[in-house]
Amino acid sequence: MIQIKNITKSFGQKKVLNHISGTVKKGALISLVGMSGSGKTTLLKIIAGLIESDSGSIYLNNKKLQGPKEKLIAGHEEIKLVFQDYALKPNMSVVENLNYALLEYGEVYKKNRVEQLIEMCGLESLRPQHPQELSGGQKQRVAFARALANEPEVILMDEPFSNLDPLTKQKLLIETKSLAKKTDTTVILVTHDTRDAMEIADEIWVLDNGSITQKGKPREVYQYPKTPQIACLFGIINLLSESESHELLNIKCSTGIWIENVEINSKGMIKGCVKEVIFNGGNHKLLISVHQDLNLMVFDEVKVFRPGDPIQLTIDPKEIIIFE
Repeated sequence: MIQIKNITKSFGQKKVLNHISGTVKKGALISLVGMSGSGKTTLLKIIAGLIESDSGSIYLNNKKLQGPKEKLIAGHEEIKLVFQDYALKPNMSVVENLNYALLEYGEVYKKNRVEQLIEMCGLESLRPQHPQELSGGQKQRVAFARALANEPEVILMDEPFSNLDPLTKQKLLIETKSLAKKTDTTVILVTHDTRDAMEIADEIWVLDNGSITQKGKPREVYQYPKTPQIACLFGIINLLSESESHELLNIKCSTGIWIENVEINSKGMIKGCVKEVIFNGGNHKLLISVHQDLNLMVFDEVKVFRPGDPIQLTIDPKEIIIFE
């Protein structure tokens, strides 16, 4: 279990982390999300013991971890960081990279552990290859195997899927979650892609300007975002001001409705005109002008509407997000 207690960090006059606290249970997979500059990577490096916090402490299994100023070599044996650029040794094969992570162990253990990692992470066919011969997905798999080498309690991953094609990313998301659960390893993942977070995480922490603004299971954060800013991180949402909500929904608060919760219905009470049609693969996204100052986005699953067409919409009251 990791406990993060009241962590703050500034670089010069800029406050990057502002009294961050939270608990990560053993074996959990936590995703840190937020806009660029929100403090995600800085928090990850403080947990890893690579950056000194200005105040606050990190605890692992109720033991306070030392910061880099208190250690000869920065970092913690129980916590491994997987870098965005993989940080593999370019002059070593896959097997040699894994062996390198186990230098302090005896030859028998090292050999057995490398074989376990190769089998566990699906690296059998890559044994003799060097990093420059591997695809991005293969490098990521080797980097994860190397991080698992000495059986750490925690693995930290900084934007691990950002440079991968969609198919490889999808496969690695599934593999990462499966390996973490199989080995009961705690994983903290930084990502700018909230779709990755929703798919892989047990819990999501949203950071904004150095503060945690929301924590919760992916479904909870998606269905009940605390602010319009948080909602915008997770998909296409129709945001209505208090006056627009009152006019359209008879609700005296600002509101949000996910695009998938606005339905085209010939008997709908909301009337408008198709302003723009956007190709979206299996469907179209429609920008609907309700009146001069109010637009809504909706999916057209059958792709029949064209610009200028009249349209009627319905919104399920149960799907309206109310921002107090």
